Amino acid sequence: MTWPGWTTSASSRASTPNGHPVRSSEATTWRAGSPRWAEARHLTSDGGTVMTSTTVGFIGLGAMGEPMAANLLAAGVDVVSCAHRNREPIERLAVRGLREVADPAAVGAAADVVMTVVWDEAQNDRVLRGPHGAIAAMRPEGVVIVMSTVSPTYCKQLDVEAAELGISVLDCPVSGMVKGAIDGTLTLMIGGSAEDIERCRPVLEPMGTISHCGPVGTGQVMKLGNNAMAIGTFGLIMEVREMVAAQGMSLDTFMEFLNQSTGRSFVSETWPMPQERITFTGMPVKDMRRCLAAANDVGAAMPMLARLLETGADDDEGPV
Repeated sequence: MTWPGWTTSASSRASTPNGHPVRSSEATTWRAGSPRWAEARHLTSDGGTVMTSTTVGFIGLGAMGEPMAANLLAAGVDVVSCAHRNREPIERLAVRGLREVADPAAVGAAADVVMTVVWDEAQNDRVLRGPHGAIAAMRPEGVVIVMSTVSPTYCKQLDVEAAELGISVLDCPVSGMVKGAIDGTLTLMIGGSAEDIERCRPVLEPMGTISHCGPVGTGQVMKLGNNAMAIGTFGLIMEVREMVAAQGMSLDTFMEFLNQSTGRSFVSETWPMPQERITFTGMPVKDMRRCLAAANDVGAAMPMLARLLETGADDDEGPV
C-alpha cells in the first residue's frame, strides 16, 4: 500500500558570493558588474542584486519536478532539461517551451542555475558530479540548487567541491506535496547564503515561498525534521486507531472528534488514513534513515524515530 501523501530530493583572496575562495584565474568573474550577471540582475530595495533573466537547468521531471518546471516556464523562465527516468515529461513540457539537451553535462553548460529534483544522493551524484555531470560543465558564478531530500552532510560536501569551480550551492528541499508543486505554493526550505538566495529569487518564487533556514545543509535539517514529525504522527495515529477499533468505537467518529480536539494535526486533518496499520516503505524509510544519520552526526538521540523505523518500516528506500 502506498503511504498517503508520498510518491511511490595557490588561491587568490577573492571569494564567491557564498564566501568560498576561488582560484586567481576565476577571481575576476566575481567582481561587481561582471558581464554575465550584469545582464541578469537589478537592484533590490536594500541595494542588493537579484537575477532577472537567467537559464535554469532542471533535472528530475517526476511527480514533483514536472509541475515545478511548468511553473518556471509559465513565469517566463528559460528552462533546459534532459531525460532522466522517462521522456514523457520532457515531451509535455516541450509544448510549453522547455528546451531539451542531451545529458546532464549539456544542462550544466547551458544553465546559470541547475536545479535537481531526483530521489537521493546517488541520483544527485549521477547528474551533478564527475566529468559527465552538470557541475563540471557549468561556468563560474553558477548556482546548483539541490531540491531533493538528502543528507545535510552531502550538501555541505557538495558545496565545498563546487566552490573549487566557483559554483555556489543551495540546498532547497520542498514541502507541500504534489498539490503544492502544481499550485506553486511549496515551502522552499533553503540552506545557503542570503546573497545566493537573493540572486536566485526570481527563479525560486514561481515555485513557492522562500524560507531561509541558515547556511548550507540547514534546508535539509528543516525538511528531515519536518518529515520525521509527520511520519511519527502518522505512525502514532495508526497505533491509536487500532486500539480505538478494537474497543468498538467507529473510526470515522474518532477522527471527527480528534480533529476537534487538542490531538489534532495537519496529518490527522488532511491525510487519508488506512483502515489497518501499514508498514512504511519507500520515501518515509529514506527520510527517517537520513534524519537519524543527521542526529547521529551531532550526537543527538532520537529513540522514538529509531523505534518506529525498526518496528514499522521495511528496508525499501525506493528507486535506485
